[in-house]
Amino acid sequence: MKPLTFRLKSRPPCRIDASPLVPAALAGKSRDELARLRLLGWNESYPAGELFAISGEDSTQVVLEGLDGSLVRVGAGLDGGELTVVGHAGDYTGESMRRGTLVIRGSAGDYLGAGMRGGTLTVSGNVGTFAGSGRGGELYGMAGGCIVVRGSAGDRAGDRMRRGLLLIEGNVGSYCAARMVAGSAVVLGSVGTHPGYLMRRGTLLLADREVELLPTFNDNGRHRLLAVRLLLASVAQHGSGFRRFARCVEFARWLGDLGCEGMGEVLIAQ
Repeated sequence: MKPLTFRLKSRPPCRIDASPLVPAALAGKSRDELARLRLLGWNESYPAGELFAISGEDSTQVVLEGLDGSLVRVGAGLDGGELTVVGHAGDYTGESMRRGTLVIRGSAGDYLGAGMRGGTLTVSGNVGTFAGSGRGGELYGMAGGCIVVRGSAGDRAGDRMRRGLLLIEGNVGSYCAARMVAGSAVVLGSVGTHPGYLMRRGTLLLADREVELLPTFNDNGRHRLLAVRLLLASVAQHGSGFRRFARCVEFARWLGDLGCEGMGEVLIAQ
């Protein structure tokens, strides 16, 4: 069977909550039921059949085509199956997802994977601010799963991250891994200002040797740690760039942030 496909006909009149378009919510529905499915906008709801051309049958593989950033919460709460997005996914893509696979063949907005608990989220292009973090006011960001960004990410990637793996192949903005509680983040490109700001625990691995750390980080020397080698071995499966990075054997280790609990670590490849 062909994947169940929703192709956006034209730009909606407002931002649309696309969270109902996930495999579990679409399973067992007829074509008419799919077309009548209501999607919330700002002040009213819209039938899916009015916004999308619907084709295919296999609801375990859902495809959203032609997205232009007007759909928000794409894949939010995903709890199994596979969701593929072609185009620009909007803000809060993959929010609170727990299982399954979400593939973005394009870019995504702010708060990618906010509050994520499990599954795998891959973006081929760039993403906005607060990737792998949590919504404003929440204590913690992502707490499980894996986010892979092939392009670059904006400021505050990994903010309040509690668990899981955040991999960024391109550059990242300021305050990467700020207020990190636990988990691991890897950045292969250049890094903005104040990485690891107020991080309590967790690990931030960087390829950028020119990065400037805050004075509240202590130089702990150069190391060849077995734990880092094991982490990089698992990271290597996510693409050629990460496989090359996994060949690094020696890292400069900085401990901090001493402005907080000071039990986090920043590892810079040598």
